[in-house]
Amino acid sequence: MGAAVLATALPGCAGATRRTPPAESALGDLPGRWENLFLEVPAADGPLQMHYLAAGPKDAPRVLLLHGFPDFSYTWREVVPLLSGEYRVVAPDLRGYAATAKPRKGYDLDNLAADILAFADASARADGAAEGTPTHLIGHDWGAAVGWWTVSTRPRRFASFTALSVPHPRAFNEFLERSPEQRKRSRYMRLLTFPGVPAYIAGMRDKKRMALYRDDLHRKDAFGDVELIWYRAAFDSTWETRGPLRYYRQKFRKAKANDEKARKAPLVALPVLVLWGQDDKYVMWAMAAESCKYVEPGMCTTHVFPDVSHWPHWDDPRGVVEHWRAFVADLPPSAAPGGDATPGGDATPSAAPAAGEPTPAESPLPGVSTPAPG
Repeated sequence: MGAAVLATALPGCAGATRRTPPAESALGDLPGRWENLFLEVPAADGPLQMHYLAAGPKDAPRVLLLHGFPDFSYTWREVVPLLSGEYRVVAPDLRGYAATAKPRKGYDLDNLAADILAFADASARADGAAEGTPTHLIGHDWGAAVGWWTVSTRPRRFASFTALSVPHPRAFNEFLERSPEQRKRSRYMRLLTFPGVPAYIAGMRDKKRMALYRDDLHRKDAFGDVELIWYRAAFDSTWETRGPLRYYRQKFRKAKANDEKARKAPLVALPVLVLWGQDDKYVMWAMAAESCKYVEPGMCTTHVFPDVSHWPHWDDPRGVVEHWRAFVADLPPSAAPGGDATPGGDATPSAAPAAGEPTPAESPLPGVSTPAPG
């Protein structure tokens, strides 16, 4: 669909309409090889209506995709078709984003993790998925941060977890303390809490908004005029931008409590894959290996892609999917397509590396996959 046609299809998302109910927004009808669906999930501050993309056989093993910032479910536009042949793929707009509801509260990690657990259950029920159908969790950026928090508290709910471009929270905290470079790269997070930022993002001209996404990419055609229209619609008013920016405000408000929780949390007890781009300008890829220290021995694998930015699923979607498929192929049969284990149940740990095989701490090199030490 051409950019001009899309522009005429988005009157409800243009700047003049500031508070379009999410379910009536054109962002709830994204074009692509998927269905646009809505469901209501329970939450501490009242029911939350969530929009999500869904594709693939309803009775297949499930893949739940979580986006980051400044992003929404459309970020997975190339990944969904690559996985939906043999998986039921669901990709929600997170709380406060795009066509999902935008409450004033609930943007701390505990509530966000509760949203994901509730959504995983509700979307499986909506599909009539059999009890015991495994669910794999994949997150990028804030979606990975929420994913780490979720599996740290409820690892048995999922068959596996894959984090793109964001480390385990304890790995991040410890790396930040000793890395001046990472502290420099993280300054933008505090800036995003300033009062004028929602209006600044909403008022971006197209050239600047395009550069925000495209300048980081190696594969420039991953974000073009068509993508710009949808991303403008998702962030073109303070009504659209306030919710996503509340993630950062809550991050700092709850920093001390969350750091203590992360420090006391047990090792993540399910198979984990950490994927990163070598050219990530925001979060240093050395933390991919650091994250595996907080996963049960033998259950964590990392891969760093050369010539890939903070957006691995845009720069190299096929590479991301290929590495994920190889990772899943090494899981117990119950977690693979056609398996019947309870989602995220007591999975058998992945085999430990053979003697002399490099561990992440020894060889986290771009283009090299490294299993965690056993």
